[in-house]
Amino acid sequence: MAAQSSGQCGPCRLGLPDVAQSMAELVNGSASALDELRSRAASVKGRGACFHPDGTSRFVLSALDAFPEDIEEHLLRGSCGRQVLGVLPLPPQENEPEVKLTVDWTRCQGHGLCAQLAPDLVHLDEHGYPVFGRDTVPAQFRRMARRAVEMCPALALRVAQGT
Repeated sequence: MAAQSSGQCGPCRLGLPDVAQSMAELVNGSASALDELRSRAASVKGRGACFHPDGTSRFVLSALDAFPEDIEEHLLRGSCGRQVLGVLPLPPQENEPEVKLTVDWTRCQGHGLCAQLAPDLVHLDEHGYPVFGRDTVPAQFRRMARRAVEMCPALALRVAQGT
């Protein structure tokens, strides 16, 4: 659900990816992720510009309340013992190539527009030039990164594949 948002408000841009991360940690067997997941899901409820974060929050919290024994079994044994039917397929993450933002410093003039368009990825140094807060661009911020590249007045910003 985090990847399906329009990314226009904080709960969708930041909250839902955090919920997805906590869910992944829970699936991977982290018992501490259960309380974190509840907290993160509750924190996006009622705060979005639309009802997407509300629906996602209700879905997650409802699943946690409806299947406590299965979750406990999964945490203890690595599986709840039920057959996986693949009814709710997850998007592939392992096969997705990593991308990162790069700057052609011979073109960059320090306009700062990239930091305004992609505040979750770029901030400006003391001279007004871009500094990237992450090594790679998470999937939920790729559209934001592409927009910043498209709008760069000096054509200095790029999205590059690789590590």
